[in-house]
Amino acid sequence: MKHQDTRSFITADQAEQMGADMAIQFMLMTLFQLLSEMADDPRGLRTDIHRELTDLVASYKLPPMPEDAERRVRAAARKILNGITMRSFEENGVRKSS
Repeated sequence: MKHQDTRSFITADQAEQMGADMAIQFMLMTLFQLLSEMADDPRGLRTDIHRELTDLVASYKLPPMPEDAERRVRAAARKILNGITMRSFEENGVRKSS
């Protein structure tokens, strides 16, 4: 296993995947923020979309895997959805009011 750094436990491929995931999340956050700011009720839109996506995460048919792995996958998806649909806007609201 090749490491980026002798002190790192992250491979070059893992680092590249993490960077790609971050970029995708930031792009989605920005697009979602722009879309919700155009809505008559931005908070209501975010709440409705968050609820629908969370329901989808809970019911999405995953490939066969151990129950523990399935829980971790769904928890990771919920964490990303929370970040994209809710947290970024709370921080943005703080910036706008200051």
